[in-house]
Amino acid sequence: MLNNNVRRGFAIPVALLIIAALTIMVAGGFSLVSAERRSVADQKSQVTAFRIAEQGLELFLVRRDSLMAGHPGFSHMPGSTPDTAVIPMTGGTATVTLTRLRPVNGSQSGLFVVRSKGVETQGAYAGTPQGVRTVAQYVLWQPASMQVLAGWTALSGLQKNGAAGTIGGIDLCADSNAIAGVVVPMNPGYSGKVVEVGNPPIDSVAPDSVAIDWNAIVNQNAIAATITIPGQSFPSAAQFADTTFYPIIRVNGDFTIPTSGQGMIIVTGNLTISGNTSWKGVLLVGGDITSNGNNGVQGATVSGLNVKLGTYVPVSTANGTKQYNYNSCEVAKSTMSSGALVTMRNTWVDNWVEY
Repeated sequence: MLNNNVRRGFAIPVALLIIAALTIMVAGGFSLVSAERRSVADQKSQVTAFRIAEQGLELFLVRRDSLMAGHPGFSHMPGSTPDTAVIPMTGGTATVTLTRLRPVNGSQSGLFVVRSKGVETQGAYAGTPQGVRTVAQYVLWQPASMQVLAGWTALSGLQKNGAAGTIGGIDLCADSNAIAGVVVPMNPGYSGKVVEVGNPPIDSVAPDSVAIDWNAIVNQNAIAATITIPGQSFPSAAQFADTTFYPIIRVNGDFTIPTSGQGMIIVTGNLTISGNTSWKGVLLVGGDITSNGNNGVQGATVSGLNVKLGTYVPVSTANGTKQYNYNSCEVAKSTMSSGALVTMRNTWVDNWVEY
């Protein structure tokens, strides 16, 4: 006969075992959910960082002038020192760096790379690292193009006194086809006996057909100046001794060129050139030009641009021996620092390595 007093129970151990198993299963479920949630959050952070990086790169390419403190404008050519801008974005920041890989060399454009590092700083899952992505794009520096119709384009007419000298449209650089020597409107036209050479020697054009946006240059700073007068000083002869020095000089009002040099001069008023002063590059003059003495320009000269603003401009006058000749190389050097960054096709990458 069995003794019921010594029987051992098993219900409690089984219950404890089941509770332990359930606890482990619940903990495992929470762990899986947490891991999945973290994985999704990491992917979201990567996508957000990618979006920030790409937006930062695109914003830099179109708004470099306002993003880069200290730069005079979007048309400022980048230098050898990298440009860096930190752009606040929704959910994070983009650090964009422009680095020169190859300098401008003659007609060869400068080569640059733009890197944009996007970092997510908001909305990340607690305890996870910040999402970081870097995209990059190769770009070229494209100088601003300039329509050159003649050695001297005088939108208010031109009078040449004296038969000595040449106003020519044959390219002294021997790099481009010949253009007109003189271009003027039908009225008041051109008068003079100087030797005009070009194809044709003298041509006529309506001021509105001259593709120079003078209003944008004068009133919207379309061409960013490196030197502005008044306020700054005209470069010295010693500075112009550096043959690579091609500044963009803007003059508000009338002006007399004090010394020979090179570059681009933008004058909103009238311009006077006297003596043996010579210039290599581009002259853009709103009023008339009075040229006295044995002087001239190699490059391109445009006067009377204020007629495009509806303002009366007197006829420009050239007295004495003149040498106003087209030179495509000097025009290119003068416009080189004014331009824009242009992306190269098939050079965008999203796996740029950083250390």
